[in-house]
Parts: sequence; C-alpha cells; structure tokens
Amino acid sequence: MIEDSHAPGRVTQFVVLLASFVLLDLLSLPIFFSYYLWVFADRSNFLNLDYMLAEHLRLGVDAFYQYGLLPVLIQRVLFAIFGRGYWPMIGCTVVVLILMVVFWASFLRGLSSRWLYLAAVVAVAPLLLWVNPNFPYSLVQLSMLFALLLLVEGRADAALAVSVIGCFSVPSLPLLLTGLLAVYLAADWWFNSDRSIRLLVRRFAPGVLTYVVLFVGLSAYFGVQSTLATALPMLGLKFYYGSAGKMDYNDLKGFLHPAGHSLKYYLAYYIVTPITWWILSTLALAVMGARAIAVMIRSGRLDPRHAAVAFCAALQIFFALAAYKGDGQHIIYDPIVVAGVLLGISLLAAPRWQNRALILFIGIGLCAQLSQARLTLAAWRGTQRSPITKNLYAEPEYAAQMAKILEIASTNKVLMMSNATGVHGYYPTIGSPDAWFLMPHQQLPADRERILAGVRAAEVVVEDTTHVPYFTDRDPDVQAQLRSMCLTDVTRDFQIWWRHPPESATCKINMRNTRSGSEQPN
Repeated sequence: MIEDSHAPGRVTQFVVLLASFVLLDLLSLPIFFSYYLWVFADRSNFLNLDYMLAEHLRLGVDAFYQYGLLPVLIQRVLFAIFGRGYWPMIGCTVVVLILMVVFWASFLRGLSSRWLYLAAVVAVAPLLLWVNPNFPYSLVQLSMLFALLLLVEGRADAALAVSVIGCFSVPSLPLLLTGLLAVYLAADWWFNSDRSIRLLVRRFAPGVLTYVVLFVGLSAYFGVQSTLATALPMLGLKFYYGSAGKMDYNDLKGFLHPAGHSLKYYLAYYIVTPITWWILSTLALAVMGARAIAVMIRSGRLDPRHAAVAFCAALQIFFALAAYKGDGQHIIYDPIVVAGVLLGISLLAAPRWQNRALILFIGIGLCAQLSQARLTLAAWRGTQRSPITKNLYAEPEYAAQMAKILEIASTNKVLMMSNATGVHGYYPTIGSPDAWFLMPHQQLPADRERILAGVRAAEVVVEDTTHVPYFTDRDPDVQAQLRSMCLTDVTRDFQIWWRHPPESATCKINMRNTRSGSEQPN
C-alpha cells in the first residue's frame, strides 16, 4: 500500500464518501421520488407481489417470478410493520446507501490511503450509487461487493457465505461469483500444506451453512416448491432468451451503438455518456484480470488481491457477452467494474503509473456523468409533485390523465392494463392484473387465466400505452376482448376502453398502437 503523510484518515474518508452519496441523492430527488418508477415501473410490480402472496399464490409455482425470494421476504416484513408503499422501500434505499459507503471506505483502506484513490471513487459516484434502485439488485450489489472485499482481506470462507446471499436475491451473476469463490477455496486448500478433509470442510462450512439456513428459512415461509423454482435462473432464462434459448445482443448493441444518429452525434454521445467509460474499463479490467492470473501462475500460489481482480474481470466479461439484457442494466454491475479497476491499478508496481491511470480513470469517469446530469436537470424542470400523483415527481400530464381515470373508477369497475401491476396499491379504486409483469414469457398458464378473467370482468379497461403493455398488444384473447369494446379516449399515456360506453361517448376506430416483437423491457 502506498502511503501519503497528508492522506485522509478513516473518518475523513467515510465522511467524504457519505457526503458525496447523500448529495447525489439530494440532487436527484425527482428520480429518487419518481412517479414513473414507483407507480409505473418494476418497483410497482414488486409491491404487487405482496398482494399476490396475501392471496396465497405461490411465487414461481402459481405465479411467474424469476428473482430470488429473500428480497420478497424482507419487503413483506417491512410492509407488515410500516404498511405497503414506497416509504419502507425508500428506507431500504437509505440503508443501502450507508452500506455502500461502508464498503467503499473499507475497500479504499485496503488499497491506499492516498487522496487520489478517494477522488476516483467520488468522481464516479453516480456509477456506484443507484439513486432509485430495484431492491433485489441492491442486495446483489451489496453481497457481491462485500464478498470481494472479504476475499481481498484474505477471508475467502466468509466471502463465500456473503456471496450466497446474492444467490437468493437474484440467481444470476452471484451464482458465478459463488462458483469462483468455491474454486478458489478448493485450490487454496490444495496448495496448502495441510490437505486434511477437516480443513476443507471448515473452509466451506460458512458458505454451505448460509445456503442451508436461507433455503430452509425461505422454504418454511414460501414453500419448498417456490424456493426450488427461484433458486436457479431457469425462469429468468425463459424470459430473457425465449423458446430459442439463444443470446440476443440487441440490448448490448443498443447501449453501445444507438441507431439512427450521425457520426458527429456518436462522437459527442460517447464522450458524455458512460459508454466510453464502460468500454475502456471493461477492456482494462480484462487485461488486468489476465495479468493477475499470469502473476499467480508464475508465482505458483494464490493471491487474494490478484484473484479478486481476476474475478471482477470474469464477472464483467460474462455479463457483457452473455447476460446484458435490458436498457441500462450495466448500472447493476458498474460498482464491481470500478472495484476491479481500482484494485488492478493499486497492483501496478510504479507509483507514477498508478497516478497516470487514476487521473485517466477520473477524467473519463467525470465525462461519463454529463449525460446523467442533463437528464437529472430535465427531471427537475419537467416534473412536479401533486396529491394526485401521491406527492411523487411526475410530468404535468399525469395529474389530468389520472384525475379522469379516477373519476371513471368512482362509478365503474376499472382495470389498468400496464406492465406496472401494482398501480392499485396507490389507487385502490383501480384494479390491476393479478400477475407480476405483463410481458411475453413472464406468465404461467395460471397467470394468463387470472389476467383474462380480470379483463372479462372489467367494465372499463385503461391501457397504459407509454410504458409498453407488450402482453396486451400480443395476446389474441385480450385483443378479442378489446375489439368488442369501445375506445373512447386516447391521451398521451393511456387509452380507455368501455364495455358499455356512456351515451355521449364516441368510439374511435383503429387508434391502437402496435409494437414489434423484438422490443424488450427496461
């Protein structure tokens, strides 16, 4: 570790990081309290899971659900104590923020006490802190980051246990990290002078015990079938890869090379977005990972720091080549990239090369934040809070649109057909589909029957057209029901269909939007 006589102390590091992360959230309040994210995006869908569990539906068995059950259990406990809604989950977001500060402060102490490393973390803070996170992926981030921290500290057995927690949050990359840590533990045991079975069992015991406790505990609450169905990524693979089972790189291509723009646009676009940072950091991490493996091979022994760099590289390469699905999904694993790159830089022998690499990293990282700053400014200018939007930040059009829908719902049975199935949690007079998501490959047969029963029973169907109701547009039975109804209103975000329209209403013809089958959700 390179020391500096004027380096920040531990308390200073923690305070600087905490201030940076809190300031980021405060500057991003319209996103932190976003009406769209909490009511019409997947935060709403996770709220609806609590209602589905109250109906005794088994996740993964009676209802499609592709993530792990641990975040659902935590959410359910919080809702039981504080009530359903976004405030308990905002409390989780605050806790996640504090834990992220704890991680980066601890991680930096193990790298270097120099100001330049602290400056690097502060410079890329928007890449490290997800302002309004998807809660299950918050648990994934924390489990993977703290597992890597424990590995760097030479506690691979504890790292395995912490990594297992991520497997029960979202069974995706945490499974890969858990496997890599298991291989590391086995290899470390093999190279040890003591190759007793007792030592091997003792090293694997924390991870195995954590897995057993979580599996048994979740099975006791949700049932063995639900735990088995969600412990592996089978349902996720079905959704992301479909029946063909092949990787579709459209999401990765859309991130790296947005279509329909000139070369001049791309040059400016790459400079002020995370794309250049992401590409260069991924390439640098791949080189650092290969170097770390070569160093361990030459030395003939395992080194936890080099192993951590190699693991970060393996995780990022696997994510880029096999698991990048959904717009902006890189934000989930960007903190792992940063940790791997900073650790790799710290392993460079010459301090001058460390300085140059850190300055370059800071410069590119700062440029990458410009587009997000512009979006945040636009959110401040283009959204406002109102009672009808539950005091969340929404575009002005939403208040008038929702006021009309609520007026209709006061005297009619209204069903909101939106990918956000928890809308009824905020507006009890408006019904929502009894499913997790309205997306292709995200319904079990029982889900589809419940959805169709809801459509048939509705007097008015409100279709959320802005947030892409793929299922609504593609299911023939839903389409048949809508064709038998009268489309009376087409606003910016909604279409309103009546089974028995008011006498003053005029039915509109051929106003429905159609979408191609290649589109994917956020």
